[in-house]
Amino acid sequence: MLDCLLQLGAPQAWLDSISLRVVLLGAVRIVIILVLAALVLALVRRGTERWMSSVADLPATDPKRQRAVTLGNLLQSMAGYVVWAIAGIMVLSEVGLDIGALIATAGIAGLAVGFGAQTLVKDVIGGIFLLFDDILHVGDLVTISGHTGTIEEIGVRLIKLRKFDGELVMIPAGEVRTFGNKSVQWARAIVPVGLSYGQDIDDILPIMERVAGEWAAEHPDILLEESPQVQGLMDFGDSSVTARVVVRVQPGEQYAAERELRQRLKRTFDENGIEIPFPQRTAHVVQSEAPPRTPDADAASDPPAPSDSEESQ
Repeated sequence: MLDCLLQLGAPQAWLDSISLRVVLLGAVRIVIILVLAALVLALVRRGTERWMSSVADLPATDPKRQRAVTLGNLLQSMAGYVVWAIAGIMVLSEVGLDIGALIATAGIAGLAVGFGAQTLVKDVIGGIFLLFDDILHVGDLVTISGHTGTIEEIGVRLIKLRKFDGELVMIPAGEVRTFGNKSVQWARAIVPVGLSYGQDIDDILPIMERVAGEWAAEHPDILLEESPQVQGLMDFGDSSVTARVVVRVQPGEQYAAERELRQRLKRTFDENGIEIPFPQRTAHVVQSEAPPRTPDADAASDPPAPSDSEESQ
């Protein structure tokens, strides 16, 4: 009898050992999948951080540094989504779930969500194209949708723009259609100057050239051309004629250049007695006499003559 029980129990123990072995192998595979996923992400993070650190000493407006910072953060984010999604599918396969049915269900659900989140999908696609087209960088001075400021962060969905007054503007990437970038290649400092009609322009323009030349001699590090240009008589205004000083400088330096040129020109004009005109108006006063009165109007305005009966009374 004991032999029969042993013979009946032996296969059950063998089956239990096989089930435990399968479970252990599955657990080991899951651990290996998770470890490999973490290893891949660590390698991606290490590579992007090394790329960003290699350009950390460059100026903030340098395209190489901007591209490294922007694409480095994007690659880390995208790698996290992709690697963990693949690892999750592999883990579910080890558990024994039907991956084909799960993927089909996820595809249908994704299609439904895509129809309901068209704006989000549009923003994400627009952000990806902006990043890979390499037309916007962190640190660029841009004008987007009427907002002018410096780009602080470029994401897959949002662009963070810091205005001069400190306001942080969030702009969806899908809404970036037309924009201006003032940090590409070069910028131009433009200083218009109003001059009085009553002064000799031939004496004032050489003074403006001298002031602009002195400023250029002190700032050769930001100039992108040999000397500034003084362009005279650009416009005839109501109270003044307009001349202007223009010079090409490095991107981001145009505003400081314009401020300093205005200050130097104002100081020099005061020293030489050159007036900067203010709006003036000429008023013509016309005095008109009353028109002569017609005889009919005079008769109508005189009182009626008294009758004979009124005179006798």
